[in-house]
Amino acid sequence: MSTVVVCTDGTVDEAAPCTKLLRDAGFDVRFEIDSQFAHGECEPQRVLDAMRGADAVLAWGEPYTAELFDARPDLRIVARIGVGFENVDIPAATQRGIVVTITPNANHACVAEHALALIFAVAKRIVANDVAMRQGGWPNEATLLPLRGRTIGIVGLGRTGRSLAARAAAMSMRVIATDVVIDPDYAESQCIELTDLDALLAQSDFVSLNCPLNEDTAGLMGAAQFRKMKPGAIFINVARGGLVDESALVDALATGWLGGAGLDVFEHEPTDGDHPLFGFDNVVVCPHIAGNDTQSLDDMVVEAAQCVIDLTQGRWPETAVLNRELKETWRWQSAV
Repeated sequence: MSTVVVCTDGTVDEAAPCTKLLRDAGFDVRFEIDSQFAHGECEPQRVLDAMRGADAVLAWGEPYTAELFDARPDLRIVARIGVGFENVDIPAATQRGIVVTITPNANHACVAEHALALIFAVAKRIVANDVAMRQGGWPNEATLLPLRGRTIGIVGLGRTGRSLAARAAAMSMRVIATDVVIDPDYAESQCIELTDLDALLAQSDFVSLNCPLNEDTAGLMGAAQFRKMKPGAIFINVARGGLVDESALVDALATGWLGGAGLDVFEHEPTDGDHPLFGFDNVVVCPHIAGNDTQSLDDMVVEAAQCVIDLTQGRWPETAVLNRELKETWRWQSAV
């Protein structure tokens, strides 16, 4: 019997729907429930031990390296629970015939909702006013920012960016966007104006990052980019911390150039309690939870499990597979 290891920080356990789904498909299911492990805060040996006897893994945030793949040659599928894959060595996996998948359909609406929640929280000063009232204040000055009629610039018009665009349009916002892959027909049908990054930064009252982290986008937002934003604009990041030079963001906030920020992700996670961004009352922060509401967690784990099942039963989950060049040659049976 083939074994699937399910890695989780504890928010998913053996009662999750994926367990029955995998067992009904004929798999032995083993759980690795450890918050530090699942968030990549572990030694390579810890991951090596966890993958002993594994034919497939539903992966969280733990690292998958060439060394791991060489030491565990039975591992044939790495099915990421989520859409980020920076902790998986994709070229090494491809070279060794290991299929890597993500869950593109499960949490984009959840992340878009969270981005909108951060926009509201910063623009309406919800957290700052809550704190002030609990300290005996009554801060009812007219300092809140409207969303209606304002421009939101979305950097990355994939599933999450499109979901955010729809929600922003419903709030009567003007939506502009930029992406490396342009779909003018879709943009026109949704009344989204396409532009380049510089023009987007110059026009937007709210800028939301919704693009993946890779070699081309690392450090995408630095001092020069923040300076190109409109004075008083609000910056939102629900994508990846590595997209942003945080010291430049701190400077842009400290000088008053930016009106605030809503951040779900950081350069280094978990963050230290004395992080300089925590000193601003116009910054709202969250611990990388934008994609993790109760529905999306269930959906992500089920989608990852279904990827494993499909691959082992001869079906190719086209939109979920990252190393699609393996499609013509990869066979589950070759590992048996």
